Amino acid sequence: MAKVRTIADGVRLCTEQTDRFKSALITVSMAVPMTANLSANALLVNVLKHSCKKYPDFVKLNQKLDELYGAGLSADFSKNGEAQVLSISISCIDDRFALESGEKITAQCAELLCGMLFSPDVKKGVFNAEAVNEEKRFLLQDIEEEINDKRSYAQVKCVGILCRNELYGKRAYGTKEEIEALTPEDLYGAWQNLLRTSTVMITCVSSDDGSQVEKIFKKGFSKIERQPAVITTEFRTKAGKFRRVEEQFPVNQGKLVLGFRTGKKSKEDSFAAYVLAADIFGGNVYSKLFMNVREKLSLCYYCWARLVSAKGILMVDCGIDTENEQKATDEILAQLQAMCNGDFTDDDIKASIMGMRERWLSMDSPGSISGWYIAQITDETLYSPEERVAMLEKVTKKEICAAAKRIKLETVYMISAQEGEEDEA
Repeated sequence: MAKVRTIADGVRLCTEQTDRFKSALITVSMAVPMTANLSANALLVNVLKHSCKKYPDFVKLNQKLDELYGAGLSADFSKNGEAQVLSISISCIDDRFALESGEKITAQCAELLCGMLFSPDVKKGVFNAEAVNEEKRFLLQDIEEEINDKRSYAQVKCVGILCRNELYGKRAYGTKEEIEALTPEDLYGAWQNLLRTSTVMITCVSSDDGSQVEKIFKKGFSKIERQPAVITTEFRTKAGKFRRVEEQFPVNQGKLVLGFRTGKKSKEDSFAAYVLAADIFGGNVYSKLFMNVREKLSLCYYCWARLVSAKGILMVDCGIDTENEQKATDEILAQLQAMCNGDFTDDDIKASIMGMRERWLSMDSPGSISGWYIAQITDETLYSPEERVAMLEKVTKKEICAAAKRIKLETVYMISAQEGEEDEA
């Protein structure tokens, strides 16, 4: 079970001491409200991993990473409820496998991350223009290529339509136009604001007890005048006016995504009951959507439901032949009604709990363990996988039905096939 310590105002260190892995992972995650400058933050986190004052160019940084037995750096940005979460990670071999006895590779990696976070390659209030332009080009290229993955594109589009008047409807990177307009000076202001106002979680998964990592990051944050911003998420407990949007592409497989309001008032509102309701409805191969819509009626190529507890929505996505849209939609809603009516067995509940237990308790990489706690970055209380499983085991069938009854359809987004040359599905 992870050990959690508060090391500065709004900064928590979460350490999971384990010898299960040959590698270690340290991640610094920073959450800000989605009212912030999303584009500047998204570009900034990629620039920060590019260099630092001590290692200002690619060659010197790579030499240092080689000295750390080939350690690797990565950066990411995402949404968690109506918070933008920006992460910088470093992975390395676990200290147990260092060539010299007692060599603290994890601590050295923590020092490097601190250098990137607190002492970036900045001169006279300006980030390195070459690094900014390079990362801007990469980010814009990624945005241009989003449409090539039609399944992911359809999911994002449906969320944007469902939550069009809410912060959650924004992309985690803001807009393409905002990114194009960013300057190295803009990133400096974003960097200062991020250090001062973000809610921070540092995760460390290694065989080390984390004491050195704590000391290093505590020293870094001690120099920052912290004023963490308040982060909240709007939960709409009732579905709004139904809306259907269709786009046509030269594809050989249609993409149908349904967006539901769950009626949740907060992330923790009936958390376990909703997890099981969503899983039995469409979360696994034993689910109603898989067994009926896909297997029994052959109305789709895949059909899954995904609960977003942090926002109180549920998304169903499936790949279908375009002409089957209405039949598939009707059957998906029929299976939801079956959930409301209690048309599932105690064995279904046991199978779901068993599946969730295996998923949550068998995380097989430092990244999956780290991700578990990063997903709780804005939560006051952190729950371990074991604690979440215990919650599931207390849920009754009546509670699952009650959760299902609150789930209402609000949005349908459809990518349908158009005449012409077929593209990738």
